[in-house]
Amino acid sequence: MTPAIGITTQIIRQAKWYKYIGEFGFKTVEINRQNSKLHFNLFFLEKVKKYMKGFDLSIHSGTAGIFQPHESFTKANLSILTAEVDVCSFLGARQFVFHLNEGYISAANKRRLQEVLSYAADSGVEMLYESNSTLVAEYAYDVLEAFPKLSYVLDLGHLNNGYGSGKLGCAIDDFVGQVKSRVAYVHASNNSGRRDEHNGLENGTLAWRHVLDLLDFSKIQKIIIEVRHAHMVEDSAMELTRYLEGDVPARKCCALGLEDMSPEATFPLAAAPVWLLGDVC
Repeated sequence: MTPAIGITTQIIRQAKWYKYIGEFGFKTVEINRQNSKLHFNLFFLEKVKKYMKGFDLSIHSGTAGIFQPHESFTKANLSILTAEVDVCSFLGARQFVFHLNEGYISAANKRRLQEVLSYAADSGVEMLYESNSTLVAEYAYDVLEAFPKLSYVLDLGHLNNGYGSGKLGCAIDDFVGQVKSRVAYVHASNNSGRRDEHNGLENGTLAWRHVLDLLDFSKIQKIIIEVRHAHMVEDSAMELTRYLEGDVPARKCCALGLEDMSPEATFPLAAAPVWLLGDVC
């Protein structure tokens, strides 16, 4: 199958991001709670839901380092994670992306995480694990082995950071070969291999086409363009659709979830308002 190409809300600087997401023309959207307001408030969520009608949604958790030395912090993070699952259900978001602590997770904390994973499954929400900004292969293997039903988010930028820093612990091809049966979702960006710069796909040291060649696309649901500037989306979307579909306009529009095949509709950022083209805060 051809995965849906989407964007993240983190590129929108406006506080009321939900009012402007439609300007991009993409039907697939990841709401990133680390950058975009998504309160645990039913009145607010009802308002957001109206604007999100017709979008294929996923949500990126706002938590960071769930398990903490202070038990109250850990309980709060687990409660937030559970509440975010409820937000997914309320908004109709099918996937929920989350991170874990750097390093190995203890057996006791894995049991606590399993409770949230089970709750999400009962709620009809698929939780997807993403490695941190400098990917360490052994940490990812440990989590995926502990949770055999858990799918993986391959972040291309994090992969390049891990390899560039020497912390990945293996060749890129070897890592992708180990996890490709679990990869259901991709974050697409590039960088210098030193930090998570969220550059466009053509602006970095990662041979991203080669990495995608290694994946099993029958398992991948979405590729989210996770770049730093809104103006980077257009070029990355074009390169991705060329990679996935070739240059056939109808198939290109299908990948983007668009019906209109005019240039303005195919890559609508060319006509985006000026405020969309700023930096991410």
